[in-house]
Amino acid sequence: MEHLVASALEHTLLFRTHEEARALFDLVAATFPDAVAICVMPDHVHIVAPAGEGHRLGHLASAYARWRNAHRGERGPVWERLPPAEALPNAKHLRRTVRYVHLNPCRDGLVPDPLAWPWSTHRDATGFAAAPIRAREHDPARFHRWVSSDPSVAVDGTALPEGAWGTVRWELVRDAVAGVCRVPAEALTRRGPARTLALTAAWVLEVRDVRRLARELGMASSSVYRAVEDAPPRSLTHRRPDLHAAVRAVGDPRFEALPPGVHGRVGEVPRQAVAPGGKSG
Repeated sequence: MEHLVASALEHTLLFRTHEEARALFDLVAATFPDAVAICVMPDHVHIVAPAGEGHRLGHLASAYARWRNAHRGERGPVWERLPPAEALPNAKHLRRTVRYVHLNPCRDGLVPDPLAWPWSTHRDATGFAAAPIRAREHDPARFHRWVSSDPSVAVDGTALPEGAWGTVRWELVRDAVAGVCRVPAEALTRRGPARTLALTAAWVLEVRDVRRLARELGMASSSVYRAVEDAPPRSLTHRRPDLHAAVRAVGDPRFEALPPGVHGRVGEVPRQAVAPGGKSG
């Protein structure tokens, strides 16, 4: 395995909005399908992937520079010269590097917990991504506690979400589903798996004001009833990993809805509250 890093030119941001961040994250995931860790930051990218795949990074950088410049109506270079890959000679070195990559947003002051940054594979590794791009860790709770045991998060680490109990508000379901799907809340009003997941999660959690759900999701009331016919009871959501992730994330502040845009680095990206059991660094 090897660790690849690509940095933006000085005074250049790779992304200013979550739309651009998602485009870069998806491109990295598609270019390195066997990656075990990815983290897309406003001015650099980390990738941990099998050795021998480093040549793909140049193609990725060129493709994203073309897309970003066209998207913004800009011209000119975007990336610094790509450094050579760092070899990871053993499992211990690999594991420490994955931890380092997942902690990057916290150590850079962007968020107080690795789960709060949508543009890394930490949510995938812990089972909180609706469409994971890497396999879940064998013991997600232990892995997350180990990764988050850092002065930038909490010395003793933080716990994984376990879901809200009792009365649940629609807004909490909306944010949790948007978080595990890595989409803004308004994306749930469009036909697709994220909207279906939001509706099913709401029904499982007994948020069943059909008229409101129809209004919030841009659906007809009759479509709401049809869509939830096969919704499982909460005790069986583990049979659907995407639904289980959304239900467990409900009420956890690390899964707030994406803000309108990411405009910079420390102090300019809204800092989400850390989950119970931890404290911000």
